[in-house]
Amino acid sequence: MKSSGSLGDSSSGQIGIGSVVRWKRLGKEENLGMVYELYTAKMGGRQVKKAKVASFRNATHYDLLLIELKLVTKGLPQ
Repeated sequence: MKSSGSLGDSSSGQIGIGSVVRWKRLGKEENLGMVYELYTAKMGGRQVKKAKVASFRNATHYDLLLIELKLVTKGLPQ
């Protein structure tokens, strides 16, 4: 079997620092926010891409899997 990269690698090419994203949690309203940090974490024995996002709705900071996020507006190139 071919070894793959981190879970969320394909999304990490689109979403970057400063990107505006949306996400929805089960049973909750959709949320909108801006990514301020991207990192890789080990979960369940596998590397996964995660993002720290500041919500526009309630000024709360969320720690989310990159695969949960939908890109609204791309951030500035770094």
